Amino acid sequence: LESVWKRAMADPEIEAKVIPIPYFDKNSDGSFGEMHYEGTLFPDYVPVLHYDDYNFEKNHPDEIYIHNPYDDMNIVTSVHPFFYSKNIKQFTDKLIYIPYFVLEEIDLSNKKAVENKAHFAQVPAVIHADEVIVQSENMRQFYIECIVQLTGENTRKVFEKKIKGTGSPKIEKLQSMTIDDISIPEEWNKYIYKEDGSRKKIVLYNNSISALLRESEQILAKMDKVFDEFSKYRDSVTLLWRPHPLIKATINSMRPQLQDAYNALIMKFKNGDIGIYDDSADVDRAIIVADAYYGDGSSLVTLCKSVKMPIMVQKTSV
Repeated sequence: LESVWKRAMADPEIEAKVIPIPYFDKNSDGSFGEMHYEGTLFPDYVPVLHYDDYNFEKNHPDEIYIHNPYDDMNIVTSVHPFFYSKNIKQFTDKLIYIPYFVLEEIDLSNKKAVENKAHFAQVPAVIHADEVIVQSENMRQFYIECIVQLTGENTRKVFEKKIKGTGSPKIEKLQSMTIDDISIPEEWNKYIYKEDGSRKKIVLYNNSISALLRESEQILAKMDKVFDEFSKYRDSVTLLWRPHPLIKATINSMRPQLQDAYNALIMKFKNGDIGIYDDSADVDRAIIVADAYYGDGSSLVTLCKSVKMPIMVQKTSV
């Protein structure tokens, strides 16, 4: 939501607050596990307000922007129930939902493709928000069709009014960034530069949750093979491995039998000095540093395409 916040901060008539909210891992039985709060991970230039220090009922802000749409529907994680869209909407005049993800543009005439992606649109925040902002007009039409399938044809005019296809802040931010806008960790430099000081090619390697759930053992075997192959060329090419941030939580909740094998892959990558292991919150940095993308199909592919990065989607088979 950074570009939205920057526009708000530039307007002297707006008092903008950034309030990171807590979220929980979910256990396999659906109960809440470990709580996470990421307010300390924001850039220094962002004034963060702790959620306990803001009285939503008393202040009743004109607008609240959210990017997590699931309320209690996600089986891997959950934001704190106070911040479910169905609850938080009572404390504002206008609840605005902007997805945290971007999607590959969908051919609306392809019914199978629409059906396979419908779950991205059929979420509580789309129903409860007063306004929904998605990445394009085509995606707006996709959202309208999917949510009307869920709520009935008589709701079409409501969603045609509330859903807008004016663009994604994630793409806006990336397209405005250069290498000078990121801070590269010192420990990355030995992987980025050759001994003569010239720069290696950097390949961003990403693993998605959907691929892991669909073909669990095959995906882990594929990852192992990828590590072996890239290690052969480490003098000229660096693999920047960025698994989906929720893969560990997903394995814990839905594929606990894979925990040991996945942790062994992490140790192999780190101990083998194969490349850069990036489990940070900053996906933009990885995209700006990288020269090409390789890995599963995911929203990261769409972001990489937005900055004209070469893309190769991996086959699941080894």
